[in-house]
Amino acid sequence: MRDVLLKPGQARTLSMLGVVTVLLVALAIFAVSMQRRALTSDFETRLMFPELAEQVNDAARIEIVSRLSTVTVVRDADSDQWRLNEKEMHPARPELVKRTVVGLADLELVEQRTALPDWHKHINLTAPADKGTGVRVSVYDAAGDELASLIVGKLEGSADIDGTGTIYVRHTDEDQAYVARGSFNLEQKPVAWLDTNILDLAPGRVTRVNVSPVDSDAYAVVLAGEENADRPQYEIADLADTLQPVTDYAITGIGNGLVGLVFTDVEPRAEITLEAPVTSVYRTQDGLEVTVQAEKLGRSYYAMLDARAADGAAETVVQEAAALSARLSPYAFALSTPRGADLTRTLEALVEDKPAEGAEIDLDAIEGAN
Repeated sequence: MRDVLLKPGQARTLSMLGVVTVLLVALAIFAVSMQRRALTSDFETRLMFPELAEQVNDAARIEIVSRLSTVTVVRDADSDQWRLNEKEMHPARPELVKRTVVGLADLELVEQRTALPDWHKHINLTAPADKGTGVRVSVYDAAGDELASLIVGKLEGSADIDGTGTIYVRHTDEDQAYVARGSFNLEQKPVAWLDTNILDLAPGRVTRVNVSPVDSDAYAVVLAGEENADRPQYEIADLADTLQPVTDYAITGIGNGLVGLVFTDVEPRAEITLEAPVTSVYRTQDGLEVTVQAEKLGRSYYAMLDARAADGAAETVVQEAAALSARLSPYAFALSTPRGADLTRTLEALVEDKPAEGAEIDLDAIEGAN
């Protein structure tokens, strides 16, 4: 059929075109292969910051900068504690600091990619200073000397089960881009760096809480025996015979209000005004007193805490109170809704009138309600 449709000259021309096409495809494959080999096979894996491993303990400041936010974590020379500049120098999470610095020290360059600045935007390596989507991560020592600095771009692929993955990077002052392999912290929200622990008194250590709402009756919550030391229960002190608790759960929540207390955000105390706070004074058997002022502002609960040692308390308690006061007094803490509710309950919300003795149950009323 082919001989019938094509004349000899046409068949020969078509065959030559086929051969040329095959050759062109082969050359294209060879060119791509050679380019890939030049970029990958001949590239020797190496550390991005080969000297950082010996300088990890010299790190004194970390900066993570994007177009939308800045995180600055600095090491307090006096306490050797890391603090967050954007949150009034509140303590930062030490594990994130360690993961960042050690992760950068272990970061390996595994492939070489483009060195053309115009291509950086396609892999998110344009610097934030140039209005790009890259993230600049820098580490400095106490003298302000740079230990490491890079622009971080897109992830390439997914991370392994241990969190190790590959990502596009380049040195801050260089155009050459690479694929790097490793694991380091790249959290760009300041609040995520915060050490959110406020206070964690041992269960049952608090023996009494004096609660004073602004526009309601004051009351006290006391420890109800020691038989459940691991799960202490509390009750309202001197409750009138005509009243009964609505639920014991809420009362015990007040007594355990300083067990594992954490915050969701933190602000300078001077920037938060509590107009009608509930004041709760937590007292322990060994003489520690923690005063909590808490109030719901808009959709969030805020609390301010201060600590002192009662007269006659042991020196260890005096030192504990001083350390707590120094750590807590500069701040107003945003709390979760359940914990904020525990610290702002009025007596009216906790108790109800007892049914009169011998009172008959109104079945008709119950059936009508159903």
